[in-house]
Amino acid sequence: MQPSSFQSLTPDDCQRTDEWLGLEINRIELDLLKVAQTTLPTGDVSSWGKSMHDAQSWVGLHPQTLLTPYQELSWMCECVKDQSGHVVDLGAGYGRLGMVMQQKLPKAFYTGVEIVRERVDEGNRIFGLLGSEKARLIAADLATTSYELPMGDCYFIYDYGTLDHIRWTMGQLQNLSDIHRFQIVARGAGIRSLIDMAHPWLHKIENPYEEYFSLYQTHLTYS
Repeated sequence: MQPSSFQSLTPDDCQRTDEWLGLEINRIELDLLKVAQTTLPTGDVSSWGKSMHDAQSWVGLHPQTLLTPYQELSWMCECVKDQSGHVVDLGAGYGRLGMVMQQKLPKAFYTGVEIVRERVDEGNRIFGLLGSEKARLIAADLATTSYELPMGDCYFIYDYGTLDHIRWTMGQLQNLSDIHRFQIVARGAGIRSLIDMAHPWLHKIENPYEEYFSLYQTHLTYS
């Protein structure tokens, strides 16, 4: 299966696209789960990641539930205003978004931030095989006070951890908005509700895919 346009929304289609790309997601997630179950035999999805990474990393969640479907990522790319800017993916997993961007946003730069080193290494391995000089994943905990978000033109954010962790990240983005204008693409009930209720510095933009994700921009007007 060659994903010429990443038209993959069902779990089976997404898994086949992963396999075509060479991503060994099932093996890696199974290895992580085995370590988690050995470390915390009485745990579950809500506690395994925390025991391994001191933060919620969703170890034990089915890979196709953990990761955003390729079709949605393709739609998200269509909504990016600056098509040659810097896209920052917060809670990036294996960097699927960066791989879709190879087709949908070939002039843009991609930085994905992910707490689980094994996911980062695998995603970067695939970027290397694809010759993706404008894409990289970095291993970092978004919730630590020592981590500073990179400057970006569009941020993708999900329900990557606890609500307190997401609040912290949104606070960092609000500080960045004082010096730089950008877009936010938000996927997940938690992050979308938080932005709508507590972040009036962002303006919601209508988009045809509102069922799946929401689009926002800072109040500064784009040129």
